[in-house]
Amino acid sequence: MAISRRRLMRGLGIGALGVGALSACDQLPSRGRGRRQATTPPPTGVALGEPETPLVIASIGASHGRTAQWERAISLAVQEALTDVDARWDGLFGREVTGPERHVQETAGEDLAGVVADWQEQGVTAVVSSLDEEALVAAMPLFAEAGMVVIDVATAGMSVRDDAVQDAGLLFRLAPSTRAIAGLYAEEAWSGSSDRGGRPGTVAIVSEDTAQGHSLRDEMKLILDPMSGSIVLESFHEPGKLGDVGKLAGQIIKKKPALLVVHGGPESGALLSALQDATTDENGRSDLQLPVRLSPGGTVDQSEAGLVAEAMTRATGYEPGGDLTEVHVNMMLNADSTLQKSGYAYSQQAYDAVVILCLAAYQALSVEGTAIAAQVPVVLTGAEECEDYGTCRSALRDALIAGGTTTVSYQGRSGAIELGADRDARTGQLRTYSFTGTGALEAPSTTGFEIPA
Repeated sequence: MAISRRRLMRGLGIGALGVGALSACDQLPSRGRGRRQATTPPPTGVALGEPETPLVIASIGASHGRTAQWERAISLAVQEALTDVDARWDGLFGREVTGPERHVQETAGEDLAGVVADWQEQGVTAVVSSLDEEALVAAMPLFAEAGMVVIDVATAGMSVRDDAVQDAGLLFRLAPSTRAIAGLYAEEAWSGSSDRGGRPGTVAIVSEDTAQGHSLRDEMKLILDPMSGSIVLESFHEPGKLGDVGKLAGQIIKKKPALLVVHGGPESGALLSALQDATTDENGRSDLQLPVRLSPGGTVDQSEAGLVAEAMTRATGYEPGGDLTEVHVNMMLNADSTLQKSGYAYSQQAYDAVVILCLAAYQALSVEGTAIAAQVPVVLTGAEECEDYGTCRSALRDALIAGGTTTVSYQGRSGAIELGADRDARTGQLRTYSFTGTGALEAPSTTGFEIPA
C-alpha cells in the first residue's frame, strides 16, 4: 500500500519536506525575511484566546471542462499545503487542520447540495475551489448559505462577480481576472505596429465557448471601444474543437488585427500552424507579423505536435503566479514526477489558498467562515512580511503572547497579492512564456499585473 507524504512525516516525527529530492529543500534558504521559527509555547497562565475547535477545510475541483487540465496539480498542492501546516508547523491552535476527501465534479451541472450538506455535518467552514465559472456560480449560494468562506484558485471570468451571484462576501479569487488580463492584452494591441502588422488597437479573439472566454471578450471591448479600438473578429468554438483552422486563419488574415488572442487549450497550436503556413512565401518570409497571446490552457509544449516551423515564435503564453521556486517544484515532483511534463499551473495558488485560510483563522482567532473571510484581505497586506505559514503564524502568536496584536503580509508561493474591493486579485504576478522555432516552451519571465483601484 502506498504511504502518503503526510503519514510518512507523522511517522518520522520530523519537519523535513519529504524524501528524495525534497531532502535538498531543507538546505535552501528561507524566502522570508526571517528563518523558519519553532513554535514557542506561551508562558504559564497566558490565555491566547485560541479556539478549541479545529479548522476543517474542504476542497473541490472537476475532471471535466476548462479546469480539468490542472486538476492533478491543484489537488496535490492542496494536500501538500495541509501536510506542511500539520506535520511541519504543528497545525493551527495546537490541532491538526483536517478536511474531507477532495470532491471532484465529474459532470457539468452536478448538484452539489448533498456534498455541501455532508461537509456541514463534518464541520467544514472553509473551501478551496478550482471549479470553472459556470460551476462556481451555481455552487456559491450553497457555500454562502452554509457560511463557508471560499478561496477560488482558477476562475477568471467576471460572471462570478455578477450581482445575481449570492456569495455573501465569502468568495475570494487569487488568479488574475479577465479584467486584469484584458488590460494587458489591450496595452499590447495599442503598443506598436509595422507595415506587416494591423492597425493599433485592433484585436481578433478566438476562444472556447465558455463563460471565461465571453468575459475576456467583454472586458476587452470595455477597454478598446472608448479609445477607438475594436475587436475586428471574434470566433467561439466548442472546447478542444477549433474546426477548420485553415478557414479560420484566412478570416484572421483578412481582418489583419494588431493582436490575435487565442483563448483555448493545446489545439491553439494547430491554428497558429495554419496561420504561419498561409502567410509564409516560398522563401520563408511572412507577409504578416501578428503577435499572439495565449491563455494558460494553450501555454503548453508544442514541439511534438507536428506544427510547421516557426509557428509558435510570435506567441506568448502565461500562467498565474510568480517564479516557480525550487522548493515548490521539488515538492510537486516528489508527489508526482509526471508533473515535470504537464506543468504546475495553479498549484501555487492552491497551496497558498490553504495557508491563507489558516492564517486568516489565526488572525481572527476563530474557525467560523465569516470571521475567516473578514481577515483574508488583511493577511495579504499586513504589517509583517513573511513567506511561509510557520513564520507568519509565529509573528501572530508571539504578538498575542506579548499581550498585543500584529498583522502579517503573506508573500506566498504565488508571490505578493493584493485583493481589491471585489475580493479579486487587484495586483499580482504571472509568468510569461515564449516558444522556440520547434514549439518548445522557453524559460519563463515574471511580470506583474495591476487593476487600478
